[in-house]
Amino acid sequence: MNEKEASKLAKSQTGILLIKLEPGVSMPQPNSKTAEKMVYNIDAAPADVEVNGGGVFKTLTAAKFSFLEEARLSVNHVRLEANAMHSPSYTADGTFQAFYVASGSGRVQVVGIGGKRALDTRIQAGQFLVVPRFFVVAQIADSEGMEFVSILPTTSPTIEEFASKKSVWNALSPMVSQVALSVTPEFEEFFRSNMQKTTILIPPTN
Repeated sequence: MNEKEASKLAKSQTGILLIKLEPGVSMPQPNSKTAEKMVYNIDAAPADVEVNGGGVFKTLTAAKFSFLEEARLSVNHVRLEANAMHSPSYTADGTFQAFYVASGSGRVQVVGIGGKRALDTRIQAGQFLVVPRFFVVAQIADSEGMEFVSILPTTSPTIEEFASKKSVWNALSPMVSQVALSVTPEFEEFFRSNMQKTTILIPPTN
């Protein structure tokens, strides 16, 4: 464009970010085919894990929603019941996790490499939390429960759990666990047997 045309374009705009439409001007209807590719109803999707008194855990990957392949993302949707806990977990593939609290409130703990606690605080609806790579995170809901979404910048996340039947502890021999934890053989057996009964969602104990 020449200077006159560029000046006309720059000065013709009446709003900044928010623009009021003139009378008689309407926006076109959205394309339903495009919306189907970019919108997914995770509330209506079946649960991957559902625990009575614990809550509901759902994963969303490119296999279920092809748009995530283009975006290079995966998503977890967690709804914790009152005072329930999301088992401590971490990403073993070096990706970070971003958590958004959609409703409710609770407590979050983040532990870094070497076992040093990096964060121990209360979170509530509307707050956003980023957990660095290899850091362990656990969430415990308040009495009203808590719902959050975690987003990972990969289409194939590798998430390991610490306190469930999928825990990495189960891959160790009883002797290694006993020595690592400095406990008796009887307590090591008790520790391991309790993990075998637990999923990623842990209901409150009475």
